[in-house]
Amino acid sequence: MVILSWTASASDSMHADAAGYCIYRSTGRKDSPPERVNRMPLPVTSCADDVVEDGEKFYYVVRAISANGVISVGSNTVLARIPNGKPINPAKITAPLCRDSADHK
Repeated sequence: MVILSWTASASDSMHADAAGYCIYRSTGRKDSPPERVNRMPLPVTSCADDVVEDGEKFYYVVRAISANGVISVGSNTVLARIPNGKPINPAKITAPLCRDSADHK
């Protein structure tokens, strides 16, 4: 499991307030296009990605989306390496899941 958190997108005269955030994930820095993890924008600034594999690495990008549907440029790309071993106890995770629970297969 990967816990992601980011700073809320700042609004100014050129950028609207963020209504939510879209999380994108890939297994390689140059993957095109990265997979969108959440179907609906998240209204929070942290989430837990529970659909990862031990021993793998994933690259994440977050994009803000306004109430008008305008999507921002991506954040800096962040690498998460998933260690082999004991999984995190889901009961100890306070962040919501990044994915929509209906998307989990």
